[in-house]
Amino acid sequence: MGQEQVVLDFMDDVLNNHNAENAGKYLTDGMAWHGGTVGTVAGRDNVAGLMGAVVGAIPDLHADLQDIAVQDEKVVVRLIVTGTLRGDLLGIAGSGQDVRWDAIDFYRLEDGLIAEEWAAEDFTAFLNTTGTYRAPWVL
Repeated sequence: MGQEQVVLDFMDDVLNNHNAENAGKYLTDGMAWHGGTVGTVAGRDNVAGLMGAVVGAIPDLHADLQDIAVQDEKVVVRLIVTGTLRGDLLGIAGSGQDVRWDAIDFYRLEDGLIAEEWAAEDFTAFLNTTGTYRAPWVL
């Protein structure tokens, strides 16, 4: 299976079909998820747990692929993520609020599995849509 397909299958299975319990089959034991302002989550089980928390809190989450670029063992995707915040996530109470944010995720693979991900999520957009924070430039 090609590098691109591993990432696409991971996104489809775990995120779009909400099968967080399958996350581990796409990840190396030493997987590291680098989430910018959220921090780094290390280890296959911990990253799988993070995926479970996200799709558990946003059970209708959908990551809509906009662009993809592949070079050797690296895959970059640009996404628009939407869903409804039903459960608590990152200290934000589930409110039934629709959420939407843009993301650019950079994956590095080893031996056909995801070894690292750098997730550049527009967390301000997420906070704006939950009503947790209102950026001054948002009307």
